[in-house]
Amino acid sequence: MDNPLFIIDPGLFIWSIIIFLLVLFILKRYAWTPLLNFIDEREKEISDSLAMAESAKADLEQVREESEKILNEAKNQSKSIVSDGKQRAEQSANTILNDAKQKSDEFVLDAKKKIDVEKKRAIKEIKEEVVDLSLDLACLLYTSPSPRDATLSRMP
Repeated sequence: MDNPLFIIDPGLFIWSIIIFLLVLFILKRYAWTPLLNFIDEREKEISDSLAMAESAKADLEQVREESEKILNEAKNQSKSIVSDGKQRAEQSANTILNDAKQKSDEFVLDAKKKIDVEKKRAIKEIKEEVVDLSLDLACLLYTSPSPRDATLSRMP
């Protein structure tokens, strides 16, 4: 039982608790709160991007409905035109619908890709920041002398 690790020292115990609480306070104030704020801002940006994509999808749906209206009017007018003119109008309407659908699919896919890239980048930045803060804290704790070392050096 001569090993100093197994001896209970109330002073060291109290100082260890105080230092732990101080480090916990510093981490909460300067590390976790800014990280959580950053994550909340990033989440808001992503949700705004999703809302914008949904709005664009709704606009494209409205364009599709208008295209269908135009197609129906063209069908009504084409009854008096020769069969060849009717076929050309239908082909043109189908091309417009296909292009609109293709563009809307590309826009939604592009928005999702951008969101995924931003999300991955945000997570990577957060991980790097946590690693840097942890390393800084570990260096700080490793390089600072403990109160117990100072007490042992004073003993005869």
